[in-house]
Amino acid sequence: MSRLEYLLASTLLRIVRLFFSRLRVRRQRVVLATARVSTLDGNLLYVYRAMQERHPDLDYVLLLEPYSYGLPGKLRYLVRLVRGMYHLQTARLFVVDNAYLPIHVAPHRPATTVVQVWHAAGALKRFGVDTAMPPCEPERTFLHRHYDAVVVGGEWTRAPYAAALRTPIERVLALGSPRTDFFFDEAAMAAARERVLAAHPALAGRRVVLYAPTFRGRGIGKRAAPGLDVRRLRAALPGDVALVLKTHPNLDPAATPRDGYDVVVDPTLEINDLLTLTDILVTDYSSSLVEFALLRRPIVLLVEDLAEYEVDPGLYLDYRTEMIGTQVTDTDGVIDAIIAGRFDLSGYDAFIERQLGASRGGASDRFVTHFLGEGAGPRAVR
Repeated sequence: MSRLEYLLASTLLRIVRLFFSRLRVRRQRVVLATARVSTLDGNLLYVYRAMQERHPDLDYVLLLEPYSYGLPGKLRYLVRLVRGMYHLQTARLFVVDNAYLPIHVAPHRPATTVVQVWHAAGALKRFGVDTAMPPCEPERTFLHRHYDAVVVGGEWTRAPYAAALRTPIERVLALGSPRTDFFFDEAAMAAARERVLAAHPALAGRRVVLYAPTFRGRGIGKRAAPGLDVRRLRAALPGDVALVLKTHPNLDPAATPRDGYDVVVDPTLEINDLLTLTDILVTDYSSSLVEFALLRRPIVLLVEDLAEYEVDPGLYLDYRTEMIGTQVTDTDGVIDAIIAGRFDLSGYDAFIERQLGASRGGASDRFVTHFLGEGAGPRAVR
């Protein structure tokens, strides 16, 4: 976002805020909003299900409106943000999983509670306003302000999230990551496996090696991870192994070469569904490895650009000494780790405790109890 775009958008939002703040707060209204994706997923999905079950009488509003970079898309998005400001000024509870401009331009009313649940688990790469190289203006000034609470997966991650999301640490709550409830529900995991197999029958009866890296860069400059020679990796793997690609949902799918994979899944597929079938995860700095660790299966970290990544955006832990998984710097290293079975799972328990110590099931219900009260009682995690 340029300075001019921010000036115009924030001015408009502040003006309409003055009008909307004269309206009454609707105590029955709960809003879930995201500028990442057009479908409800992750933490928002899990808390939404829990709230609907525990408090079915409330009025739920979903604002699922991804940000666009082209001028027509930006104008449409601005109109949606005006609607978002209306709901922010009139809702009892407003839950987001990423930056959301109406929240940040000015304080909201005391009768409204704004909660950030973030879309990723754990604290690996630095993010928000806490990157090693600070965000450019105007994001450096306005981004991540005015949260009443931030919900995280474990006690250790409270400090990183407080810094990244500009929220006092006493308001960062280790209630557990709602999206991890999935890994403590065998029925949900079994159903997910069946869905993935139905969509990709080529995976049936085969060991699955999933390549799921995060992106590099920011905003419109996002680019794919470097380093993997897919054809060489595929040629080295036995036929009973399926090599699968899952690109980041916020990265242009065309940015990642697809030739050589047995299966390329839709980038919008919920990655936790795919992890249920994954025998070996090949990734880098992606938060997906934090959740995959709960399954205690092998991880290969392809981190040829580790030194560069430590400079920008930076990391919250020392990858060389504090990470689980097998670290390699090239395709030969990936091949060797998989073929030779060079996997060490001994550090998983300590890693999980550090990253997801409060995420042992029931996080969605704890969220509902904390922010909406007891309601109809606990539910089975789906």
